[in-house]
Order: sequence, then C-alpha cells, then structure tokens
Amino acid sequence: MPITVLMPAYNAEQFLAEAIESVLAQTLPDFELIVLNDGSRDRTREIAEGYALRDSRVRVESQANMGIARTLNRGLELASNDWVARMDADDVMMPNRLERQLAFVSEHPGLAVASSWVKHIDGQGRVVAKDSNSHLLTHEAVEKWHKAGHLVSFSHPAAILRKGAVQAVGGYRPQFKVTEDTELWIRLLDAGYEILVQPEYLLRYRIHAGSVSVARVRFQLRELRWLKDCRARRGRGEQELTWEEFISLRRTLPWYVQVNAARKDTAKVLYKAAVFQYALRNYFLLVPTVLAAMALQPTYTIGQIRSKLLLRRS
Repeated sequence: MPITVLMPAYNAEQFLAEAIESVLAQTLPDFELIVLNDGSRDRTREIAEGYALRDSRVRVESQANMGIARTLNRGLELASNDWVARMDADDVMMPNRLERQLAFVSEHPGLAVASSWVKHIDGQGRVVAKDSNSHLLTHEAVEKWHKAGHLVSFSHPAAILRKGAVQAVGGYRPQFKVTEDTELWIRLLDAGYEILVQPEYLLRYRIHAGSVSVARVRFQLRELRWLKDCRARRGRGEQELTWEEFISLRRTLPWYVQVNAARKDTAKVLYKAAVFQYALRNYFLLVPTVLAAMALQPTYTIGQIRSKLLLRRS
C-alpha cells in the first residue's frame, strides 16, 4: 500500500536533514515524501532540494508563508496516495513507522486517522520522556470519550490520515491557528469516522528551544475553549462564534470565573515550561516551576507528571 509523507517546514534547517533521512531509512520503500517549504528564510529549501536531487521519492514544494493549516491542505491536494503520514521537520521517524502504521490501518479498515505513542527527545536527540498515556486504544474508548464531550487529542506529527476522509469534512480549518489538529479530529468523529491510537512507539518528537513557547501555550488554551464552544454550538444547531466574538463574550463573564480560568491556565503553562526545562536539563529552573504549577493546580500537575513520566528518564 503506497503512502505519502507530508513534512511542512518553516525555517527548519537545524533538524531538517535528520528528519528527511529518517523517512528515507524506512523499512517500507514505497512512499513519496513531500517537503512543504512554507516561506522559510533560512536554508530549508536548499537542504530539501538537495535530497530531492538524490532521491526521486523526495519532492519539494515552496510557497509564501501560509501557516500550518493551509499548508497541510495544500499538501493533501498534492499527495498522490490516499494514506498520508504527518511528519514535522524536527522530528525523527522510527525505522518501521510507515510499515507498522499501514499494517495497523489494514487491520482496522474503518479508520480515518491513526496516531501512535511517541518518545520525546531533546535537541541532541536524547530521549527525555515517553508519551504512552493515551487511552484512545479501542473504538469503545474513543466513542465514550467523544460522546462525553471531551477533546480527542494525540500526537499530530505521529498521525496517518486517510486523505479522502479529511477532505470530505473540509480539511484543516485555518482559523484555528494552533489547535487545527484537535479541531479536525472532532469533526471527523462527529461525521462518523473512526480514530485510534496505535500502542507502539513510532516517532521521536523533539522538544527544543524553538518548539516550546509560553505565549503559544497560553494562546492554545484559549483557542481550545473556543473550539469547545464551536462544537457545542454546532451540536445545538447554532452558528459558531468567530474568534473575536468568543473573546468578547469571555470578557463579560464574572470576575471570579475569569480569575479561576487564569489560575488553571497558568498552572498548565508552568507545567509545559517545566517539561521544556527538563528537556534542556535546566534542573535549577525545573524545581521551582513544577512547585508553582502544583501550588496553582496540584491534581492536574501531579497527574501529568505520573502519566508522562516527566521525572523518570527513559
């Protein structure tokens, strides 16, 4: 079964070669790799085109910067195959990723999306944590979680997508800047498509100075609230609010509701910052950051540490 690998790349020169080589080293040789250069200002295009000259399976498409959602939609249009594997330009595929994921979707023919467990690595490629806490391993678990109104979330760069299904529900929505993947999973499930997480480590997901931003985490948490609101309104047959309308509505909530939301958000931001400090071995900053997160929201922070093995080296 042939497959297309989509690799969006924006100013990705530092890790791009390693990412591409991990695709070319796959045990499954029948694939195409499309590197989508999204208006990079560094050597991203040069590096990618160098690989394209040496290997006919590599194809480079360059464009003015359009953002992740529009870039992925364009990549889906360019893909020659119905099965498409996501891949970030700073991550590393396990050598058997494509082979194992295609075997998994063959065993589950109703799937539209399948992701996998991932190992977190730092800038030097050292494993700093394992992410194997997903409970979305059976159709029953996914259905129960989705019907309860929870967000279905898993590693986007580790996902394999059925192109026809994604395009049938409208593809990625560009108005969602940083939660475009979670928003897509929800619409796929609402439309009756199946999603699962494969219980195998098939990707090394890199955490480094350019991949973690406190401002981005804060924005992501706010956008997730908007996503939930949009889903609820669709379920009631109402029109979705725009981002601007949603933010205006939030500002009308009682002050104590806003303060409580800010407390929870700050705890989550601090936890993400702690993950980043751990990846960089900045233990001096790690301890106070974790303690601050625990003081604001102890149950959440302790649960995250236990489930993601933050303080246990792989």
